[in-house]
Amino acid sequence: MVIFSIGLFAVPGAFADATVENAVGSATPGCEETDECFIPSTVTIGVGETVTWENTDNAAHTATSGTPTDGPDGVWDSSLMMVGGSYSVTLDDEGTYPYFCMVHPWMQGTVIVA
Repeated sequence: MVIFSIGLFAVPGAFADATVENAVGSATPGCEETDECFIPSTVTIGVGETVTWENTDNAAHTATSGTPTDGPDGVWDSSLMMVGGSYSVTLDDEGTYPYFCMVHPWMQGTVIVA
C-alpha cells in the first residue's frame, strides 16, 4: 500500500486582488498630510488582478489614473462614485500607476502591478 500526501501552502507576500477605501472626511483637505486619503494609499497586485475602490466617505469621489499635475492618463477612470458606490479595474500590464480623485485632487494613491 502506498500513501501519498499533498500539502497546500500559502506563499508569503503573494499578490492578490486589492480593495481601497476612501477615507471618511477625505473630501476636506488634511488627509494628504498623513497619506491617508485612500486607505491603503499604495496597493500591490499581480498582473491580471483587480483593484476595487469603495466609497465609504460621505461625499462623491473618483479614482482616476494619472496625477493632479498632469491630469488623467487614460488607463482608468471610475467617473463619479457616489456615497456607497464602488469601481473596479483589472490591470494586465506591469508598472506603477499613480491615481487621484478629480474632485478632490489632494487625494492621491498608487497601484503597483508586479
